[in-house]
Amino acid sequence: MNKKIGTIGILILILMLFPIMGYKIFNDRQYEGNTTNAQDTPAVEDLRGVWIASVNNINFPSKPGLTAEEQMKELDKIIENTKYMGLNAIFFQVRPTGDALYKSSIFPWSAYLTGEQGKANDRNFDPLEYIIEQGHKNGIQIHAWINPLRLSMGTTKKPDKDVKVLSENHPARKISNAVVSANTGQLYLDPGCPEAVKLITEGVAEIVRNYDIDGIHFDDYFYPSKTEAANKQDFNDDETYKKYKGGFKNKDDWRRNNIDTLIRSTYDTVKGIKPEVQFGVSPFAIWSNKDRNKDGSDTQGGISTYYDYFADSRKWVKEEYLDYIAPQIYWNIGFKIADYSVLLDWWKNVCAGTNVKLYVGHAAYKINDTSQANEWLDPLQIPKQIALNRESKAVSGSIYYGYAKLESNALGIKEKLHGIYSAGRDPGSSVPEDRQLIISSPANGYETSSSKISLLGSCDPDQPVYLEDTLVETSDNGYFTVYADLKDGENSFVFKHKGNQTIIKIKKKAAAVSTAYTMNKPEFKPGSFLPVQSMTMRTGRKVTFSCQAPKGAKVWVEIGKYKVDLTGTEGSSSSEGTLTPVKYTGTFTFPAVSGNQRVMSLGNPVFVLDYNGKKVTSKQSNTISVQSSKYNKYAVVSTSEAEAPARSGPSTSYSRVTPLINGASDYVEGQQNNFYLLKSGMWVSASDVKIVNDKAIKTNNISSIKVTANAGYTDLTFKMPVNAVFDVSAASDRVTLTLYNTKGIKIGSPAPGSSIYSSAVCRNASGNAEYTFKLKKPDSFYGYYVQYKNGSLVFSLKNGPKIAKTGTKPLSGLKVLLDAGHGGKETGAIGPAGKNGLYEKDINLSIALNTRKYLKALGAEVIMTRTSDTTVSLSERADMIRNKKPDIAVSIHNNSMDVTADYTKHTGLLTLYSRDSSKAAAGFIQKALTADLQRKDGGYRWQSLSVCIPVQAPAILIECGFMSNPAEYEWLVNYENQVKIADSIGKAVESWAYNNAR
Repeated sequence: MNKKIGTIGILILILMLFPIMGYKIFNDRQYEGNTTNAQDTPAVEDLRGVWIASVNNINFPSKPGLTAEEQMKELDKIIENTKYMGLNAIFFQVRPTGDALYKSSIFPWSAYLTGEQGKANDRNFDPLEYIIEQGHKNGIQIHAWINPLRLSMGTTKKPDKDVKVLSENHPARKISNAVVSANTGQLYLDPGCPEAVKLITEGVAEIVRNYDIDGIHFDDYFYPSKTEAANKQDFNDDETYKKYKGGFKNKDDWRRNNIDTLIRSTYDTVKGIKPEVQFGVSPFAIWSNKDRNKDGSDTQGGISTYYDYFADSRKWVKEEYLDYIAPQIYWNIGFKIADYSVLLDWWKNVCAGTNVKLYVGHAAYKINDTSQANEWLDPLQIPKQIALNRESKAVSGSIYYGYAKLESNALGIKEKLHGIYSAGRDPGSSVPEDRQLIISSPANGYETSSSKISLLGSCDPDQPVYLEDTLVETSDNGYFTVYADLKDGENSFVFKHKGNQTIIKIKKKAAAVSTAYTMNKPEFKPGSFLPVQSMTMRTGRKVTFSCQAPKGAKVWVEIGKYKVDLTGTEGSSSSEGTLTPVKYTGTFTFPAVSGNQRVMSLGNPVFVLDYNGKKVTSKQSNTISVQSSKYNKYAVVSTSEAEAPARSGPSTSYSRVTPLINGASDYVEGQQNNFYLLKSGMWVSASDVKIVNDKAIKTNNISSIKVTANAGYTDLTFKMPVNAVFDVSAASDRVTLTLYNTKGIKIGSPAPGSSIYSSAVCRNASGNAEYTFKLKKPDSFYGYYVQYKNGSLVFSLKNGPKIAKTGTKPLSGLKVLLDAGHGGKETGAIGPAGKNGLYEKDINLSIALNTRKYLKALGAEVIMTRTSDTTVSLSERADMIRNKKPDIAVSIHNNSMDVTADYTKHTGLLTLYSRDSSKAAAGFIQKALTADLQRKDGGYRWQSLSVCIPVQAPAILIECGFMSNPAEYEWLVNYENQVKIADSIGKAVESWAYNNAR
């Protein structure tokens, strides 16, 4: 049922190619049984429907070959969801491709039921009969939705060429002259053939006679458009036209008359059998654009029903060929090419003065579809459309295409429809759903040792909520938090709302009691010995031993034949009968290794104390070994990842330093905790390197240095025999590259004009070559990357961005990477509405996509780590920055606090970075955002973040607000505010680019 439009018609058509389901109107018929759905809902719309598509098993059945019982369960669930949402009509697709989801003597059983066209359904089960029976019991009308002309679902790549693809008992085989292989690859009945129209109307008559149906419904598939066809071929009806054109001198008018005849004949057929049964059509919403036909709508669609599908839907209304018209207004409010409000007004005027009711087809399938206009990320887009319908005082109902989105409650749409239609909530409200009390955190039964805890939740903003008998203050949209005291043991918090009671139980665990250590005799304080891990260190390296022992004792460590005296710190005087423990420390220098041993074990360290003649010893379990200075052992970085993290200490808890890249070589001078200590002072995991024994690294002397401009970088190529380990550090006015175990030479070439530095100085110190680059302007270090290439180390210093600065696309040349934090299985932070509200991942994506929109409009190239609700690992995000090398990378997140914090105290926006090359950008962006948004300034600061670790570009992470703060959450979930944040980020990046452009 979907079509495309406008100068971007191709894209929109693709997005709308899914079959759109038609619907039928709600009549005054009464049913026995439960009719709450129809009776209790405010009488605003007399029809509230949903399309249930069977073609390609979109909605029902979920797959071919289900048993009758399985099909019943699926239909029951559809009815249950329909009723819950306050809908009162189901438009059930019973003939998707010239086949039947009902017992027919004319059309074969559908392949979507059984997997084979013509094969009887399990136990001859009749889905149409069943859904009518169950629907009427629940006050829900059932309308038989028919695609009148389409006979098969071939494609342009695999077209269906003749009726042989249909089952042997298919009626179209008997009138093969009325079947056309269309430009879509599908078989179509030719509406110019009287036999085709007769077959369609006979099929309609069969349904109306045999079933207690409430309506017959056609969707928008009439003549297939050559504009939409990949091969641009027209419908092949030349012979039909010659035979039946009559007085028509124009094929287009003849085709329109054929469709008019089909619509009128169907209407007459229905009314001739059961006048109370309704007949209607849901056409593509653009009848014609105004620039082509003065009576058309003020739109710019590339497709129209009048000229492309030869369906004069306006005429059907004016001449009352049907009971209702349900145009598929499948665009958002404000969409420039086809604005929802513009088309609504146009159809209102078309229906004015006629007996034809106007219903609107809504694109529920577009909700949270990131391939569509960003406005479909707004949870209130459809509620806003319902509000416009009501304001028009001309719309008698709504029908929703995209049952799967309704069923899954995408962006809360299921709850919103329930609130609007069942609870009578105002669709124009920021809270159209029927809110019940939700305590989103902490979970019931949560345990903590904290003395206070924040209870976060949401409720109906129009009804009070009490904790015990105390009124809880809520935001305008019903969000709240309570920072409550906890007593030891179980705590029960009783919330009361809308006549219901919710109890949350929190257990406060007794805090661990720290018993003061008392030393009553000469001894070592348990657990005070360091180091506790085994280690191997090269001769000459040092290690510090420490422990706690009585003040005034003589303390030492015995390591094999070596002794290390430990010196005690000052401490307070001992009280009577006790001794005062103080810390003793001493440094051990690893000795030489005699002979040809590679490694000599010194055994376990033994701590010894002597207090007034009483001697106490404690043998440790770790071992200390010495690596011979004669033993050449070096590591070569070898990792499957983009780089190996180098750290300041022997575990992942230590800070990252300049990363190591594959091929880098350095001597190993120690080993601890499965980490190697390199001569450069960096620690690297044993899993990231290969060890070479008994072999020396070549003397590494730089023989030449070449400086070249390389697009957005300045390449410095250091010719040298060894892939040296390097380090990069920066200050506001300079960048320093250190090549370890290397002898450097002067850089003879001047800096290119595009480079960030004006001069470079080489200094050889402590066996290392240090190159210091003086920056042309402060804080203009934008990152770098290094590669080993053809016997050289290539150090590529990133230049400032190069942008057009003028014209309509001033940011042309700027490359920005946007990362929408979390996604897929990773929801990120959860707000006061819990799973019924937006997750952090949803808000992050909306802000990121709208930031992209802002920047692309100005000509920037924008790379997204994700554009939909998918799971992307942190390493994948970081690797995109490394590989794409943008001018700036911005990760968008929203913050949250632990439940033990007072949520109301944490507000505002902050920016984080992990590299020196990102610090200036973080500060610039933070300042720009807080000034523009007038948000509390949370500052900018360093934090080790995987997505900010890459050095190839400034990489920052923006925490836009706090999901755990009710007021901030209320602000963040508002789509207009998400756009505001996005535009502000876009403006900040734009300003940063201007400020740093070369």
